[in-house]
Amino acid sequence: MFVTRRQFVSGAAALAAMPSFAQSNDWSAIERAAKQEGSVTIYNTGVGLHRDVAAAFTARYGVRVNFLDMRASELRERVRIEQTSGRFLADLCLNGSTGAIVMDRAGHFDPHGGLPNERHLLPDFENNGTRIPIFVNLFGFLINTRLVPAEREPKAYRDLLDPFFHGKILADDPRAAGEGYATFATTYEKLGRPFQEALAKQNLTFTRNLLEGGMRVARGEYAVYFPQKYPDYLLLKQLPVKFVWPQEGSPYQVFMLAMLKRAPHPNAARLLLNFFLDEEAQLLYARSGRGVTVRGVLEKAPAEIRSALGAKLLGTTDPDRENEFFALGKQIYGAQ
Repeated sequence: MFVTRRQFVSGAAALAAMPSFAQSNDWSAIERAAKQEGSVTIYNTGVGLHRDVAAAFTARYGVRVNFLDMRASELRERVRIEQTSGRFLADLCLNGSTGAIVMDRAGHFDPHGGLPNERHLLPDFENNGTRIPIFVNLFGFLINTRLVPAEREPKAYRDLLDPFFHGKILADDPRAAGEGYATFATTYEKLGRPFQEALAKQNLTFTRNLLEGGMRVARGEYAVYFPQKYPDYLLLKQLPVKFVWPQEGSPYQVFMLAMLKRAPHPNAARLLLNFFLDEEAQLLYARSGRGVTVRGVLEKAPAEIRSALGAKLLGTTDPDRENEFFALGKQIYGAQ
């Protein structure tokens, strides 16, 4: 369910009556308190995601889930401003690991207090008691099969330097937090600055509309879009497009969920945090083409999905180098 920004602002008047946590890890009591709270609100950077998980949660518990979607940079600034001014309007924050770690260090989250399902997390995924990893996005290229002959298909990032692609590439903007930044930081680290400088000469067009990139390639406006999330490709696969896993490996983003400081609906938030690690929720992610974070789920996904999610990985972002890579992106690709 979407709510308007005006509705979020109008909720400030109710803060004086904010409920508190159920007093123990009695999950029956937490569930009862969550149902009394009635709803939970997520600030979300995964535009268009998680509605199926939310619907399953509401079907099980009767608690409504509200989303406000925005880019990662907008989310972080919004939370900073709201909390600085004493306005605590949302319950949960869902964004990439770099943003989540930076916000955690800045004190924007409260500990989740322990979750029954956290024991199912795969050992590669960190749960620090505040933010939990819920899925992984893998990135590749999307090409228009009518515009790119088979012999010119890019098999690797360096193939994007082919003069054939000059002026024909659409990319998510690397100069703002999000998928473009994650791919830029990873490929800069692995392939070096000369690659980025050569790519900049290809006259890329940048977008910050995460929902439109793939569709613009499918419509023939551009020959290539990157980074293309594999699950979004699955929604487009009946159109004249093809997904390519780069030979160097796939950049990836771990997405994390955390409870915002002084959440208005803390019990509903805690219940939903636990549900995101439930097998039902994780299977929805796996079947949609997203990497999962708990044991015993991927094996139940379709064979095509299991094969794709076994792609070679290139790397992900380092939160301690975020400012460095933002500056490098602007140096190479120009001011925003």
